[in-house]
Amino acid sequence: MTTPIEHTVDDIVLRSPETLGTLIKVQRSVGKGYGVFAAKNIPVGSLVLSEAPLIVLIDHGSRVDPLDTAVNALSPARRKAYRRLCSYRHRPSETLNRSILYSNGFAVGETTTGVFELGSRINHSCTPNCAYAWNEERGAMIFKNSLELLQGQELTISYGHHKGHLKKFYGFECDCGSCTE
Repeated sequence: MTTPIEHTVDDIVLRSPETLGTLIKVQRSVGKGYGVFAAKNIPVGSLVLSEAPLIVLIDHGSRVDPLDTAVNALSPARRKAYRRLCSYRHRPSETLNRSILYSNGFAVGETTTGVFELGSRINHSCTPNCAYAWNEERGAMIFKNSLELLQGQELTISYGHHKGHLKKFYGFECDCGSCTE
């Protein structure tokens, strides 16, 4: 479940190369692997990231895994970026590509999943400071902060699941303020 955000096409000017290093940065997050952090103070309602997916998958149920085909078709640099994402295996039989998709995928349509180089690194909180929405016209996921972000603060979104589901399917227990109080 995503928190709805409003945006217009005119708002969508940032792309990950322009945003990375100026507004946001990727770094280690204690107990969470990597995360996305504010590189400077960011006023509420700012567009922090607009990103096209590395992979878009519509699974048609063919015997050849369309995900493997899509990953293999990426340029070497984009394939490396995809394979560097978190890959929690819910089932031992899951392939690396599948576990990355399941750990990092966002709904980008009714039956379509997208995985993003930067957006997929934004960690969960039950009380998130960012919201996201898919912009079909631009083919990009839009992330805006719903609270003021201070330099060094981690950007978070809600994965929309309760604590038990987070542990079972993502391999972590939420330790946000809501869950630890």
